[in-house]
Amino acid sequence: MRVRRFARVARLPFPSRGFTLLEMVVAIAIFAVIAAISYGALDNFLQAKAHIDRETDQAKALQTMFVLLEQDLRYAVNRSVRNGYGDVEPAFVGAPGDALAAGERLRLTTIRPAPEGIGVPQLLRVAWRLNNGELSRVTWQVLDRDIDSSERRRLLLENVEDIAFTFYSYDGEQKLATTNDWSSATTLPVGVEVTVLMQGRPAYRRVFEVIGG
Repeated sequence: MRVRRFARVARLPFPSRGFTLLEMVVAIAIFAVIAAISYGALDNFLQAKAHIDRETDQAKALQTMFVLLEQDLRYAVNRSVRNGYGDVEPAFVGAPGDALAAGERLRLTTIRPAPEGIGVPQLLRVAWRLNNGELSRVTWQVLDRDIDSSERRRLLLENVEDIAFTFYSYDGEQKLATTNDWSSATTLPVGVEVTVLMQGRPAYRRVFEVIGG
């Protein structure tokens, strides 16, 4: 009797087995689905972040461009210069075409404020050019240049379709008049409207006062 009871207890099933092939396939399939969903979410996040970074960088570049342009226009002075060939250039030249250089839209003499108000402000010759979608600010360190005077070019904005200037002045009856080009050798405009067109974006429009005008 004791022997039979022991045998019965010994035969109690306590199985210890691994996964079947079907269970492994199901587990792998579930893992693959979760991984695909996670990868898609991560990819969407990375794309959104890259888009936001591009938008932020472009917004900063646009803001920097407008700050420099406002400074150039606001402090423009009526001081003509001589180019490297000895010819006189008006103090302020605005043209929709290639008046003085390829893609150039604006050239003027302006005041460069002293850093943090320390020192003496300096006169600076500046040009704004648009070539192959790149808007650049060009400067010369001397006003009356020699033939070997070099220019410094700073790229400010990319993917620009067009930049247009409208110049404001007062006519003989003291009424506000506008023109798309400016080449007066004796006067400055009183204000300048700037319109920037960029790829896939609405137009950006600003109006700046010219103190010297």
